[in-house]
Amino acid sequence: MAFVREFYGPILTGLDLVPDPDDPFRMAASFLDLPGVTVRQVHASALVSTRTAELLSDGIDDLTICRAERAYRVATPDGRAIEVHRGETGVWNLGQRSSAFTQSDTRFRIVQVSRALLRALVPNLDDLDMLRFAPGDAALDLMFGYADLVERQSIGSQEDGRVIAGQLAELAALVLRREAGLRDAAGRNSIRAARLAAAKAATHAALHRPDLSATTIGTQLGISARYVQVLFEEGGETFSAHVTRLRMEWLRRMLDDPRHAHRRISDLAFEAGFRDLSTFNRQFRRHFGEAPSAARRREVP
Repeated sequence: MAFVREFYGPILTGLDLVPDPDDPFRMAASFLDLPGVTVRQVHASALVSTRTAELLSDGIDDLTICRAERAYRVATPDGRAIEVHRGETGVWNLGQRSSAFTQSDTRFRIVQVSRALLRALVPNLDDLDMLRFAPGDAALDLMFGYADLVERQSIGSQEDGRVIAGQLAELAALVLRREAGLRDAAGRNSIRAARLAAAKAATHAALHRPDLSATTIGTQLGISARYVQVLFEEGGETFSAHVTRLRMEWLRRMLDDPRHAHRRISDLAFEAGFRDLSTFNRQFRRHFGEAPSAARRREVP
């Protein structure tokens, strides 16, 4: 209880978490912190989660996007409220005083996105608050599905974290732009755009796996391998070309970094996800116009 009241609540989530005295307290939670985005999954007894006036001093004004297996309610002191039913998704602003009331034995998933990430993606962002979305919203399903996938992956670096956070923000922005009534030609293709964004993000997260393929990405996202390939082709790049380019960019950074000068090129190639050195050497020459060994020699004083 002390951990939840003194650290998990105010420090990690920016909320004062108060258990229902009539419901024995219990909580299981996971928390992934990315640059500008947090992902949480919680299974808890009845709680009141309040954004108090005191906590507002932390300056956080993120949007909370929450889907729960049981109904919950969010209310503000000025009388605004939303009743979010089972399977629906609620969205509200942490830059204001508010309280969320959840029932006993509730499982909920949260993606919390900073306004700094969303502001460039969603015009009139400040007009959006206290929203409710029906079950089955395809863009939200993709966002939560990708958030679940990311939680199971090992985030390799701060750069990877920024890319993944940006992808989650883009998926959230698809929903928020639609709600703001800004549907345009791009908005009409929002689901396809969301799937491409999710496929690119999943590919980046699994880049170093030797078995990475359109099939493995399709299995993770619940779509066919052919559809994965079509999404990338419509984006102007084949799936295999996208994977090769990302791997080559990673390898070039490793070869140019003096901190990795002691490592064998073959070890870096296998770490990048290549199964054999002949394929690696051939693709490196095609991409950079020279052999990997020549590229390293040129960088060494």
